[in-house]
Amino acid sequence: MDNKIQQTLALAGIAQAAFLVDQLAQHGLAAQDKLSTCLESLFITNPASTIEVYGDVDKLKLGLQVLEEIFVTKESSLKSPELMRYLIGLIYLEARLGKQQGMLGKIAKGIENSERENKDSNMQLAENPEIINQLANLYQETISTLSFRIQVSGKPQYLKNTAIANTIRATLLAGIRSAVLWHQLGGRRWHFMLKRRNISRDIQWLLKGISN
Repeated sequence: MDNKIQQTLALAGIAQAAFLVDQLAQHGLAAQDKLSTCLESLFITNPASTIEVYGDVDKLKLGLQVLEEIFVTKESSLKSPELMRYLIGLIYLEARLGKQQGMLGKIAKGIENSERENKDSNMQLAENPEIINQLANLYQETISTLSFRIQVSGKPQYLKNTAIANTIRATLLAGIRSAVLWHQLGGRRWHFMLKRRNISRDIQWLLKGISN
């Protein structure tokens, strides 16, 4: 698969995580299958390809549809100002995290421990509160200590709900994982301005393949 297409898939992973964070904060729920795709990507640490991280292109359809609204149609049925803030924030956090080797090691170790505990579970990750809590705690102990933080906006009854708040933190961690992958594949923030046409073309090509 072309490297630019793989970049777009990783970017869709970030967009999907950002969308789910917004849904959880505003509505208190999110599609379990879409959420599991994001969370499971955390445990694919040595992938042979970008597709292996997410399982299948179809599983990133939501993220690609969000990107389509950002880069192609300019509609706002899925995207929102908060979602855009989360997406950009995840990319910015990844850049800050890349300079913290000790923190990266701690995150890798924490994910490895959670993966070991989750190995024998038949539940989707989105339905496994124990693993979600572990990932949320890992986020708080690492990413949340950076000087820049993503401030999640939503309805107080959801943000104050421990289970929902933990799911949001775990999803943000998954979004950063996609941002790491995007950066490793050559993705850069300036691409949002100077490579919009190429990204738009790749988004449409991928969505057309899913539709077929």
